[in-house]
Amino acid sequence: MRPSGLRPYPLAVIAVGTPLLGVLLARRRFVVITVAGASMEPAFRSGDRVLIRRLGRSGRTGIKRGEVVVASWRPPSGDPPTEPAETPGRHRRPTGEAPGARGWMIKRVVAGPGDPVPEGLGPALVAEAGKPVPQDRFVVMGDNAAHSHDSRHTGYVAACDILGVVIRRLERHR
Repeated sequence: MRPSGLRPYPLAVIAVGTPLLGVLLARRRFVVITVAGASMEPAFRSGDRVLIRRLGRSGRTGIKRGEVVVASWRPPSGDPPTEPAETPGRHRRPTGEAPGARGWMIKRVVAGPGDPVPEGLGPALVAEAGKPVPQDRFVVMGDNAAHSHDSRHTGYVAACDILGVVIRRLERHR
């Protein structure tokens, strides 16, 4: 005859499953990336690791000017992009420079939907200067403009191309 009360098996599932579920959910929400390139110096240097908060579909509208984001990299076209580059997939290294193939870039948001496009931007947005940034589009730039491939070259970044917002830099391993 079995004693009444809880059996050990369900308690084991709860004891192991709850923390595991928490780790899996956190992994879907946060990602650590390694910066490659000099485009965000001095804020972020090549080799820095940063914690990114992934954005859901509704979270992309809450991106603010001045925040640093990770977005899909696009080759220069001279025209503002109209379609998303690709769905963010497994971890690729974000880069400040143009990689050999599509990848990620880490940049600072200088204008969002409704903000005026800043003056003096390169060829991709020169005709847009002073006009409001379209809905679901952002203007992004590297802090180190001399070493940055950004909206001056690629035009607007579509909201759906933004993987997430940088929360903080993590300590370097020694």
